[in-house]
Amino acid sequence: MRIEFISDYRSPYSYLANAKLKTMEVDVDHKPLDIVAVMRLVNNRPSPECPAKARYSGIDAPRWAKLYGVEFSPNQALLKAMSAGAFDGATLSRVALVAQRLGIFDQVNDALFEAMWAGDDDLASEDGRSRFLRKRNIAADDLWSLGSEPEIVRLQAEQAKAAADRGVFGAPTIFVGDEMFFGNDRLSFVEARLNGSSKVGAVA
Repeated sequence: MRIEFISDYRSPYSYLANAKLKTMEVDVDHKPLDIVAVMRLVNNRPSPECPAKARYSGIDAPRWAKLYGVEFSPNQALLKAMSAGAFDGATLSRVALVAQRLGIFDQVNDALFEAMWAGDDDLASEDGRSRFLRKRNIAADDLWSLGSEPEIVRLQAEQAKAAADRGVFGAPTIFVGDEMFFGNDRLSFVEARLNGSSKVGAVA
């Protein structure tokens, strides 16, 4: 059975779930979204708008990274650029949508997550984005420009609306059939569901 994995590159828990899913024997239908747009539609608030939530995430996410054995080093420069409005974080998901069309999604998906949460890549400037593509050996020089095409922008908005209508309120969200699971800490439930069992094992 395939699962649907709804994620946003600005979400540290999406990064963690993406890493964990690689260790599970499951086919994944990746659906990168502008989760902030989804949250606006359902009256939820992203962590940067809730200081207490943001502080907790800064403590909790490293715990999960240690448990999963993955690097966790948030890209502070990029996070600051987003906070200051100098870079639209929704661009990352649009680039991923383009990558799906170009058939290079797996490579781009991992590269974007690592750039956000385990690297220091400059994705806010044109020169930085070019260096990012060369560094990751991604042969798609027009990847970023295509992400700004009206068709991709419209697709991103449509997918956000569809996700909100389906009950999504944050990222990561995973669907097994019509059953929804929110958060990387629900992956044991996902595994149990895939195995046809209601018994849930260890969270890790």
